[in-house]
Amino acid sequence: MRLQTDPSCFSITAFLADQVTLVARQEKLPPGAALLRLQELSRSAEGRATLMHLIESAARQEANVDEAAKIAAICRELAAWGYGDGRNAAGFPSTSRHDHRAAA
Repeated sequence: MRLQTDPSCFSITAFLADQVTLVARQEKLPPGAALLRLQELSRSAEGRATLMHLIESAARQEANVDEAAKIAAICRELAAWGYGDGRNAAGFPSTSRHDHRAAA
């Protein structure tokens, strides 16, 4: 399933739906279980850091430039909300092969 986030325009609905999709993909869960896992991860600082790592891992695995840009937008928004460890405002580690795509 393609992600719904538009990197140029924030939508809370797309943002949340895409987080569920990415958790489902990374942890190989059905959507309902992925939603519960997302809620679980969002409850603690450790869980939020784990969520960021899951999404960053999805970014590293994504070959489609448009999808990678969507994941970068999700990472930036999560970082703005205080998720992760604060080192990665662009959404990807500096060694990622997708760094150049974050601005797309």
